[in-house]
Amino acid sequence: MQVCPVGATYKGEDGVVLIDHDYCIGCRYCVQACPYGARYFNEEEGVSDKCTWCYHRITKGLQPACVEVCPTGARIFGDLEVKESPVSQFIRENLVQVLRPESGNAPNVFYVGIDKEVN
Repeated sequence: MQVCPVGATYKGEDGVVLIDHDYCIGCRYCVQACPYGARYFNEEEGVSDKCTWCYHRITKGLQPACVEVCPTGARIFGDLEVKESPVSQFIRENLVQVLRPESGNAPNVFYVGIDKEVN
């Protein structure tokens, strides 16, 4: 978020990092700086972009589309603040890891079974 020269990348009150396309100038600094390789440049719109966890859905209490349609149930999404939520319970009961913890970004995407670096 810090590399954006115009403040287009921001963290909402709910903790989701978003890009305001009305402010994005398409400099691609955030694409280069993202330690997870999760950002990309949307050529059609001329702005940087990233997964928003289907923000339009989660703000209505729905699950992100990838979670809802996953045929094996391999994805879990929810509020970590709610101790009884499926995601909180899963994290308590399983060995989970985050990508690039050394970045200091305090990521909230957890993985099971990572035994080497993921690029």
